[in-house]
Amino acid sequence: MTLWADLRQKALSDIPSLEVVIWDAIRIAIFFALAQFLIRVGVRITRRMLSLHARMDERRRKTLESLFTNVIRYTVYFVLVVEILSLFHVNVSAILASAGIVGVAVGFGAQSLVKDLISGLFILFEDQYGVGDIVQINGFKGTVISIGIRLTRIQAWTGEVQVIPNGQITSVTNYSRTHSTAVIDVTVPYDVDVDLVKSIMQRVLLGLQEERPDVVTGPVEVLGVQDVSNTNLVIRATAVCAPTKNGEIEREAHERIKEELDRALHENEEAQGTTGGELAAE
Repeated sequence: MTLWADLRQKALSDIPSLEVVIWDAIRIAIFFALAQFLIRVGVRITRRMLSLHARMDERRRKTLESLFTNVIRYTVYFVLVVEILSLFHVNVSAILASAGIVGVAVGFGAQSLVKDLISGLFILFEDQYGVGDIVQINGFKGTVISIGIRLTRIQAWTGEVQVIPNGQITSVTNYSRTHSTAVIDVTVPYDVDVDLVKSIMQRVLLGLQEERPDVVTGPVEVLGVQDVSNTNLVIRATAVCAPTKNGEIEREAHERIKEELDRALHENEEAQGTTGGELAAE
């Protein structure tokens, strides 16, 4: 009977008083309110900082906003739980040590996943490329259709979609950030009038520049003879274009130059025919 009474007395002595319970409840409520306040402030600051990047597309902005919001929320809640546990005299250090051991074990088992996630963060934060950009990644060229924390998806112009883990990306060439240069090479017979061909190329490129100033954004230049063989000459011209528009201008320029050369050749033949007829009449 005495033992039971001692145990009862011990249990009752360990029960905190009503004042202590109320004070602890108030502290928990204050911690929770402070946590909500910190989360809101952190999210607002994050949104404000991301909105200052004018070049960042909406998809990347939303991805980064969601990512940083989750990081802020989980960090604040983690600190909140630690503080609440310390109120109840829980050995937080032992829990954190156990969690650290588990984290190390998981990290060794998921190294590639962690590498993909970290690389994805750097790609998004450094704005290496965005959705819609034409890029070449690890030798595969295409248009970026999605960027995730772990994967990047690229679609080639022929339709194939390449899925690349971000941790495996070793080289990136972005064709959509700076101007492109259209290189127009025209192969003509060796005995052609070079000045005539150069004048036609110059006229065609200047016409394209006047018609499409949003595409041909820089200077055009006829460089002259680029290559010489026994039977042909290669005459080169260049035009500075908007990003990724150089191929379009090259095709259009080649078609127009071909038409102009055909017209000039036809006029030359007619002129020679007329001269030959006059000489025969005499």
